[in-house]
Amino acid sequence: MRFDSAARFAAVALMWGSSYFWIKIVFGGLNSAQFSFFRILVGAVAMLGILALGRERLPRGAGVWARLVLIAFLANALPVLLVELVDDAVGADADMVSVFNASVPLCVVLLCLAARRADRVPARVAAGLVVGFAGVLVLYAPWGAEWLSAGAAVNAAAAIAYAWSMLLMEKLMGPAEEGGGRAMTPLVLATTQAVIGVGWAGINMPNGGFDSTPHFSASIIGALLVLGVLNTGLVYMCFAWLIREEGAAKASGVLYAVPVVLTLGMVLLEDHVLGTREILGMAVIVAGLILTRLPQRTAPVGRTRSADRATPAAKSPAAVR
Repeated sequence: MRFDSAARFAAVALMWGSSYFWIKIVFGGLNSAQFSFFRILVGAVAMLGILALGRERLPRGAGVWARLVLIAFLANALPVLLVELVDDAVGADADMVSVFNASVPLCVVLLCLAARRADRVPARVAAGLVVGFAGVLVLYAPWGAEWLSAGAAVNAAAAIAYAWSMLLMEKLMGPAEEGGGRAMTPLVLATTQAVIGVGWAGINMPNGGFDSTPHFSASIIGALLVLGVLNTGLVYMCFAWLIREEGAAKASGVLYAVPVVLTLGMVLLEDHVLGTREILGMAVIVAGLILTRLPQRTAPVGRTRSADRATPAAKSPAAVR
């Protein structure tokens, strides 16, 4: 695994895995709807500034924006809408929710198979994702959860929707069509998702966003900046970059690292005592991640696409997304 890919993988895992602790700080002064709006607003402003500094532009064309809106809807708006429509979804078992969140990589594989695009998922990557998911099951042991419930159905639908959004991201950042100009860069994709996200969050503001007055302290503002600029902006860009370079299936494996970082963070920050089952689960997850990221004998689909795009007129990798 190349150093730049490893660095992006680590950045996404560390930031997304530690989000829980930053969100706890923000919830000291904002409710859920307010947090969603201000987080995405901070991220959008930051990414627009970076886009301007990088001398890149937002995409043009209704067709491209329609696909970008669909990605934002699948990854952000649809899960929230489903939770609002299903009464007991909010009370779903936390361990079950975590398992469904970690099932996204397997959903990516299944969607590829359903589309008869098994070539997008090397056998070693698929095997590693299965092993990693087994580790998640051991870590959370959700055996007592109500799997045949509306809450479970909502979380399953959200996992499938998020997996679908990743495949759409992969396609948008793939080789440009002949005569169709450049492929979208991770910087542009992340910026547009943040901008569209402001709209989705604004629509959701009447759902509790005006029930109380938000309180901003120094710690809350700092946490919002971390979650907005890094989590919603730069780290999401790194995630998009992973998808472009490695393909959605392999890149999605980073979602298995998130519960490992979260669990270790609870040990360091909340005096959580690890049990034998949790240690075993994390070990299996790490084994699965190593398997997915071992060097392939043949170039991954994403890497091949990158090579196809590398023309003398192309921008340097540092300018991507």
